[in-house]
Amino acid sequence: MRRLTAPLESAEGGFAMLALDQRESLRQMFPSVNGQAATDEALREFKSTATRVLSPLTTAVLLDRLYGLTDTAPEGLRSSLIVAADVLVQPPGQPVQTTHLDPAVTPEYIRGTGAAAVKFLVIWEADGDPDERVRLVRSFLDLAAEAGVASLVEAIVRPAAGRTWEQEERHAAILQAARELSTLGGSIYKAEVPGYQPGDLSKVREQSERLSEIVPVPWVVLSNGVEREDFAGALREACLGGASGFLAGRAIWSDTVADPDPLGALTHRSAERLRALNAIVAETSRGRRRL
Repeated sequence: MRRLTAPLESAEGGFAMLALDQRESLRQMFPSVNGQAATDEALREFKSTATRVLSPLTTAVLLDRLYGLTDTAPEGLRSSLIVAADVLVQPPGQPVQTTHLDPAVTPEYIRGTGAAAVKFLVIWEADGDPDERVRLVRSFLDLAAEAGVASLVEAIVRPAAGRTWEQEERHAAILQAARELSTLGGSIYKAEVPGYQPGDLSKVREQSERLSEIVPVPWVVLSNGVEREDFAGALREACLGGASGFLAGRAIWSDTVADPDPLGALTHRSAERLRALNAIVAETSRGRRRL
């Protein structure tokens, strides 16, 4: 397991990974032009620019086949590559509804890109079918094993259809999803920030400690659902509770997409955020090594 995850790690042993695999959600971040949504080419250009500018500050970059990759290693990438192996079912203007494996992401495709890892997103619903979720994840893990690369299983939790839930219910769901999915054999588990509430990080470390007791492999946090100004503090608390770093996108670059100068915004704002996040991962990773 250590051999497979080593290309994704920093010198201190943590993970500082950038997510650029957003698809329709990224399209929605662009301003419309004459009432028209952003083109596929606009998405590809943004991902290419962000990869070139930000990848030197990361241990890995996560890209999708549709708008981020061809069938070879991406130009401008200066860290390890993670390939998104999921198809996201996402109606326009709505969140991802469900996912399934991308049949075009084969072991041959993965090897052709030079990827060090693959990622699969599971939408964990309180009233969903756990057997189907397990089947999906096991199929994904088989793909990673055949390709000989690390596997990252990601879970985003949702309440039962037609329901909303209290924060404590959501915190419990994050732990329950990890209990179900992280034990199936993946290399790294990717979780929503445990215990997070907008503007309130008081429960993050405690809930992260609980997650660390459940997850048998290194785990990292994503930034979806976290206010941008909260993410650095949330990452620190999560790492102090046992997380090994981040695989995040929106908190780093979402406000650059519609900027009049996206290149300048990526070069300055996003790069500054990444450096701050990297420092947190390095500091907390060194602390774990001393224990």
